[in-house]
Amino acid sequence: MRYFLFIALLTGLLLQNCSQYLISLEYKLNQNYIASVLCVNRDKPDMHCNGKCYLKKQLERDQQQQNNGSAGKEKYEVSYIDDLYSYDLRSYAPSIPLIAYYQSSVPYTPLSDTFRPPQA
Repeated sequence: MRYFLFIALLTGLLLQNCSQYLISLEYKLNQNYIASVLCVNRDKPDMHCNGKCYLKKQLERDQQQQNNGSAGKEKYEVSYIDDLYSYDLRSYAPSIPLIAYYQSSVPYTPLSDTFRPPQA
């Protein structure tokens, strides 16, 4: 599931950045249909437009959408201020000495050490 989600997000980001190439690819694949049906200058074959007017309109619309998308975003300036050292936090914290002793959960016995017989 994570792998599919990762691939879908990555594909979406790549397609968003390559939208002009996708519009040009769509134009190349459907050039005959665009030239015969969608072209504004299809009644004037001497212009040799072949749907380039439609391609230009699509690219301009895509560019305008990208500009509108970035213009609507608000920009905030973030600055880092290292002012922590000017505050005295010791006055707020209680000063109670804490003494902790370590107590092993296994009691110490001399048998738990490695046994070495005495030297003769």
